[in-house]
Amino acid sequence: MSSEFISNLVKKAKNGSAEAFGELYEIYATELYRFAYYYMNSSIEAEDCVSEAVCLAFQNLQSLRKNESFKSWMFKILRNCCKNAQKVKLAKKDDVELSQAEGLSSSCKDMAENLSLKSALSTLSDEEKEIMILYFSSGYNSREIAELLGLKDSTVRSKISRAAAKMREMLTV
Repeated sequence: MSSEFISNLVKKAKNGSAEAFGELYEIYATELYRFAYYYMNSSIEAEDCVSEAVCLAFQNLQSLRKNESFKSWMFKILRNCCKNAQKVKLAKKDDVELSQAEGLSSSCKDMAENLSLKSALSTLSDEEKEIMILYFSSGYNSREIAELLGLKDSTVRSKISRAAAKMREMLTV
């Protein structure tokens, strides 16, 4: 999708078009869910976070200054929803976990790969985990991640490098 097309959809959505906002959601739904799933480690919680983020984005669309920044703005909202959900989850100290197979492909190979990836991600700090999810799963580059997280581009690149090394070490054991 071209940035001009996205910008026009945002403009229409700001002018009250729920259909235009729906199109924006459709464009980014998979990326949003993927980010939330890896962040929350649960398909149900990921769906909840995405739903909350989409509602908040729709309600606060007028606060978006640059129409072409919709994607990063939307991911900031989702990131905050995920962080808040994690806080609530920790506060409740809910020991009930969903089965490891939740949301995984039925094939054993896919399941093993997904569990390995989750395991490797769990070895990272929260910040490293966020960066790696944004980088690999959502396709952001280091400059976009830096803007989203309020870090320097060079810092993000070094964190990606170190986190990738940690994950590679974990995955090759």
